[in-house]
Amino acid sequence: MKSMMKKGFSIICIISIMILGVGCASKDVEKSEEVKTEKGYSQELTKYFPAVEGMVFNYSGVAEYGQTLTLNKVIEENEKITLNFKGEIEDMSEGEGPSKEDRILETQYVINEDDVKEIQKNKTRRFSQSIIREQVVLKLPIEEGASWNQQVNIDGKEYTAETKITDVSTDPENKSMVTTEIIIKGMKGYPEDTYKEVKTFKEGKGLIAFEYIMLLEGEEETTPFPFNYSLFERE
Repeated sequence: MKSMMKKGFSIICIISIMILGVGCASKDVEKSEEVKTEKGYSQELTKYFPAVEGMVFNYSGVAEYGQTLTLNKVIEENEKITLNFKGEIEDMSEGEGPSKEDRILETQYVINEDDVKEIQKNKTRRFSQSIIREQVVLKLPIEEGASWNQQVNIDGKEYTAETKITDVSTDPENKSMVTTEIIIKGMKGYPEDTYKEVKTFKEGKGLIAFEYIMLLEGEEETTPFPFNYSLFERE
């Protein structure tokens, strides 16, 4: 009888240890998954961009400006997701303007854990692109008034650029939108020696509006010209 009780007690102890072991293992797996999620790219930032290869975006702007961009590659990794866009500026000169090769646009967005970097991949900057060829365009938290500084290189010179989230809203279809303004002081030729540009990003669409002051070269001096374009969206 005592022998049977000892055996029963031993079995209960073994089962208890096994249960505790499984419980601990489950917790370890959960912790591992949490760490993996924390290290991955931001889902909140990702929602402001398209995710399906082949999506086409048409933009129109001042002085009959037009351009088309296609999301031609999505590269998803553990720590980041990279979106490659390629397109071209429309030829409004009936063949008298720049060649097609000189109108090609290539832009890359790299979404990390807490920010999004925009990189111009075409070798020569196009007049419709930001004068900043590589910059952080979005950064957590996405809150009105949030700001950050970054060092940027413009024509071989280093500048401090301040970016501020000026508006966070939703459209009539309840799609999230965020607008940012970037300011760089000490830029000669621009009004008050200050360069400014404004970008708006929309859930599932990416960049939907861009504006900045373009400098038009004259015979004796440059003239500031407000340039902008926005995404054409069917109602």
